[in-house]
Amino acid sequence: MNEEDVYFNEVYRTIDETFDYLGKKWNIKIIKGLFCNRNHFKDFLEMNPNLSSKVLSDRLKELEQKGIIEKKVVSSTPVQTEYFLTKKGLKLNKIIFEIFDFALDEVKIKNEHGSKLKEKSKENLRIHLNME
Repeated sequence: MNEEDVYFNEVYRTIDETFDYLGKKWNIKIIKGLFCNRNHFKDFLEMNPNLSSKVLSDRLKELEQKGIIEKKVVSSTPVQTEYFLTKKGLKLNKIIFEIFDFALDEVKIKNEHGSKLKEKSKENLRIHLNME
């Protein structure tokens, strides 16, 4: 196998691995929550009432192991932790934006303000996702 084949095999393997962890139930919702400044364990549970504490804990650990998020202890008594996107995790902003854009296209608003609302929503999301 030549060097170019080895390189592209690694790229394709990495793409598959990325789809695997992003495709796990709740992971995209957790990442979306972090982009929306939901940084506490309880925030994720409130945003996703069908998400159990055990599954959330497992998903947060997996995303931390993949280098997508990091956990910081912000208070020792009582212990309080917050979760943040890493530099690698922040690079997912374009994916989150495209999913949001897809959703905006699916929501049909049947009045003259619909396209203005859509553009305002996209502009706000670009700012929130640091996509100047």
